[in-house]
Amino acid sequence: MELEIADTIRTIDKREWEILGGTYSAEQSHGWYRTVEDSGIYNMHYVFLRENGKLTAAACCFVFKKKIFNLEIPFLEVGSPLGTSHAFFSQTPQHVEMLLIGLEHIRKKEKAKGLVISNLDEEFDIKHLKGFITLPLLDDTYIDLNYADFNDYLAFLPYKARKSVKNTLKKTRDLNVRTVFTNEFVKWKDTARRLQGYLCEKFNDYEWYLGEKFYESLETHLKDTAELLIFMKDDTPLASILALYSPEAAHYRFAGADPHYKQYQAYFLIYYEGIKRAIEKKKKRIYFGLTTYDFKEKIGCRRKPLFECVKVENPLLSAAVKSYAVVRRTKK
Repeated sequence: MELEIADTIRTIDKREWEILGGTYSAEQSHGWYRTVEDSGIYNMHYVFLRENGKLTAAACCFVFKKKIFNLEIPFLEVGSPLGTSHAFFSQTPQHVEMLLIGLEHIRKKEKAKGLVISNLDEEFDIKHLKGFITLPLLDDTYIDLNYADFNDYLAFLPYKARKSVKNTLKKTRDLNVRTVFTNEFVKWKDTARRLQGYLCEKFNDYEWYLGEKFYESLETHLKDTAELLIFMKDDTPLASILALYSPEAAHYRFAGADPHYKQYQAYFLIYYEGIKRAIEKKKKRIYFGLTTYDFKEKIGCRRKPLFECVKVENPLLSAAVKSYAVVRRTKK
């Protein structure tokens, strides 16, 4: 096996990457990594394995400061940047071993204190990750779209939830709230950033706040497989969300809403119009991300448990991570 360490995915052909990672998740796509790279949000690093010239395994990572109790510790994180999908692609125990060798090389070079393999689900086999500590993450949420159309989806909902959705849609129609679907990301970047900024301010969390360069990069690399949904009252933007599409699934991310216009209930349209749009595009599943579980479950979302595997060499840090893992499992 030939091991290659790189700071860009450009060295890998797009089709070659799709053969390895599949095409199910837009957050694992070649174009998504290019978008993140060019946006400058993270300095991406990669480990590639080849056998007889064929790409057979890979890991995508970046340095991220993780909070363990009151300590902010730089880790090398393997995971989809700004997403909830994994980024550790292996087929055999030998692949795992070689990828970990490459990741350890990057970790030392970047002076990270540990390694995190994140966004893993129950299908991931962890038995070959020796010396790692398992920590639960927040659940992702999704709806399987086995519906002929939006009315078919509504019929699936319990009466109370169905009535609530219909009432909201009627009210927003009566108020002449309209939906803009656009992939002109540069044109609408200021609007999307302003709306997302309101939610970041509300929760005091700017971890995934997108910069201007992100939208410019998005237009370059994912113009044909992503779009913004923007909800407008006349010329006033009320709320927005970014949709990332793969052939089978839709990932809805980076929502924003102006708190000065709550009476228009545009935040709820993010979900209702998002579901309608994904059904129209014949997607089999839609992902709505983390948190707000009570509301999402009312509209048919199911929860997908996620976890991460953490490894640190320092004994004191390792003890802190183990204690932190106990606390996290208790809170889960």
